[in-house]
Amino acid sequence: MPFFVLTLPHQELMKSTIYGLRWAVLFLSLYWIALFIGTHIPPGPIVRQIGANDKLLHAGAYTGLSFLLAWAIPTRPNRAYNVFLAGLICIVYAGIDELLQIPVGRTADWNDFYADILGVIMGLSIYVLGRQIIILSGWYPFKDSVPGASPSTID
Repeated sequence: MPFFVLTLPHQELMKSTIYGLRWAVLFLSLYWIALFIGTHIPPGPIVRQIGANDKLLHAGAYTGLSFLLAWAIPTRPNRAYNVFLAGLICIVYAGIDELLQIPVGRTADWNDFYADILGVIMGLSIYVLGRQIIILSGWYPFKDSVPGASPSTID
């Protein structure tokens, strides 16, 4: 099996794979692992020296996670269900993630959880708006992934 399979133009870039995995799934997996590691080690001196706002870091991290998760879930005719599912998974994970920080010497904070939820909302909003812009522009790489669907039926 080749390292990288790019099937343009028939299936478009969105269906290209690496070792048989869709790019979205690969990016999501790597991002989620990095997020888990990053939230379970004490903040280092670099983060403290920069003076990064903890809540912005939480919101940004979950913006990326929710966007990638929504992208990685296979397209179906009822796309709203998939976006809802991605949001639900991210919010449940955010709560679990906050609780799992306690055993490693970090603190669980309701405000961090609220920032995570805000990030989930931002990531899903960016995904939905970006997808609509792609569809309205006429460049529609998703149409072959749903049998019998056209751009107007997948919203």
